[in-house]
Amino acid sequence: MTIALNHKFVAKAMGTAASLHIDDVCDADVAERAWRSVVDLLWSIEQKFSTFIETSEISRISRGELHLLDASREVIEVFDACTWLEHASNGAFRARRPDGTLDPAGFVKGWATQRASRLLTEQGLNNWYLSVGGDIQTLGRQASGELWSVGIIDPTDNQQVRCIVEIPEGFAIATSGTSARGRHIWDGVTDKFVSPLLSFSVVGPDLMWADAFATAGFVMGPQGSTWVEGFDRYQAIAISAQG
Repeated sequence: MTIALNHKFVAKAMGTAASLHIDDVCDADVAERAWRSVVDLLWSIEQKFSTFIETSEISRISRGELHLLDASREVIEVFDACTWLEHASNGAFRARRPDGTLDPAGFVKGWATQRASRLLTEQGLNNWYLSVGGDIQTLGRQASGELWSVGIIDPTDNQQVRCIVEIPEGFAIATSGTSARGRHIWDGVTDKFVSPLLSFSVVGPDLMWADAFATAGFVMGPQGSTWVEGFDRYQAIAISAQG
């Protein structure tokens, strides 16, 4: 049996990098088993939701081979949430691409990461952060007693950090922007790809909503912060070209 305070894991999941940092004193086998359960769940979710996998439920629905109402419970749950978010954002968020095909990616990654993070709690782990593509769900604190913190990268220079954000205990942070994938976020109202800001981050208690709010807030531009902060315990951090 190997007991350690810090356990770190990295893997590819959902088309991006996933990482887990555990600051609990626990057996290495427990940490490894928890990490493997996270990766396995993320993989299974990707098989259902990826637009790049021809056999995924999303791809089959887009091709007319599967009716949405005949899809799995998880797919229906996600699209129920996306429908609510479309109305709440007055159409800024939409789970369809401009060409009409389904693409709930603006919601799924945060939702999936939050679901996976519950497996860590079920394994009895109390101090960790889980990151998938830079969207982070946390629990507890670092071994030093400090809050978990994350640097928000300058979208115009990935060697520079614009600011450091301390994440409240048990909270999450998600960021939408142009630095990693360029202009890939579209306005659900105009169907045009937009980049009114450089990046838009949201801190809040639930990663699935922080991620979705970050996408919608980014599309809204300068008004996005006011919209996000209308939701209890969610805070926005917008970065524009002017700073």
